[in-house]
Amino acid sequence: MRTIKLFVLTAAILAALEGSAAAQAMFTASVGNVFGGDAPSKKSVWAVAIGGGGAHSIGSELEFSQTSNFLETADGVAHGKVLTLMPSIFVAVPIARVRPYGIFGFGFIRQRADDESLGSLFSDLSDEHVGYSVGGGVTFKFAEHAGVRADLRHFKVRKANGLSFQRILVGLVLGG
Repeated sequence: MRTIKLFVLTAAILAALEGSAAAQAMFTASVGNVFGGDAPSKKSVWAVAIGGGGAHSIGSELEFSQTSNFLETADGVAHGKVLTLMPSIFVAVPIARVRPYGIFGFGFIRQRADDESLGSLFSDLSDEHVGYSVGGGVTFKFAEHAGVRADLRHFKVRKANGLSFQRILVGLVLGG
């Protein structure tokens, strides 16, 4: 229960930060791969994020991602998926059109069977499904309100033997 309270507090702080960044809102759609850690092999992933930057290049985002066929049976048959819903805070360093950034998030990382619906992301939440992400990347703005982003992050479920993997994404950024 303590973890759920911490997550709600984090979400409230992010919402408060987001209000000051309304003029710099952004939407990002990305594709890439997960690898390492508990990922048995490279797997495709997609993600969408909304967020924005505020004063001093500090911002926040809320990202949802899905990795299909994350698990493999002993005979190599892929199944299951990993869903993440991760509110994050980032710090960017604007250097003309290039913006390197560091990012930290605390949210949900759920491993699900193929036959479970997307709505099951929020059912039966517990400390077993809370984790963090940490990483960084770079955004290149090729127009005032459009750019591309490359992002590398490490994900870990908070418990000692929790799910862990790395993820690399490339995406289109609109806004910001």
